[in-house]
Amino acid sequence: MRITADAKRVTRARILATASERFRIEGFESTTIRDIAREINIATGTLFNYFDSKEDVAVALAEEAIAKARRNFLRRRRQDAPLRETLFLQISTQIRYLKPMRSFFRPVIDRALSAPTLDVGSQVSQRLRTTELETVGDILRDRGIDADRWSMTVPIYWGLYVGVLTFWAGDGSPKQEDTLAMLDQSMNMFVAWLESKG
Repeated sequence: MRITADAKRVTRARILATASERFRIEGFESTTIRDIAREINIATGTLFNYFDSKEDVAVALAEEAIAKARRNFLRRRRQDAPLRETLFLQISTQIRYLKPMRSFFRPVIDRALSAPTLDVGSQVSQRLRTTELETVGDILRDRGIDADRWSMTVPIYWGLYVGVLTFWAGDGSPKQEDTLAMLDQSMNMFVAWLESKG
């Protein structure tokens, strides 16, 4: 029997919803692919048709949250805002949308964000990295800055971005104010570096 595209979308959504709940309640390490499959009444092998591992499930959850954050950011951003403010808003919006994942965000960093190049890892990991860099590239181009002009633009931004998210995942300050301060300083440094390249 052939499964329709709609049925596949529904199953994928059920996998993600169940995994998100189990990761939050039981913890990422304690949850298995078998647990997720059993809860939604599918075979473990069937789940592997959708995701290679539970880490890839976590990355897919992050991808969905970041996509929602991006739509919110595009509605909220001001075209006349300073570049630092725009970059701060873009990442802080992501952090707000990723908040439900904070307790299990470390595997996303390890699986999808810490890779030094865009073309390694699963497709969902590659999409997550590519989408982030395209968003920042669009922001820079809107300001007349060619993001591809300097070979170091991407690695410098990526290091700051991953550093902020890594810090945020373990930030114990109330409401993660320390993360926001670190994000502000990081974007100030990045923009100062861009401006020094003229």
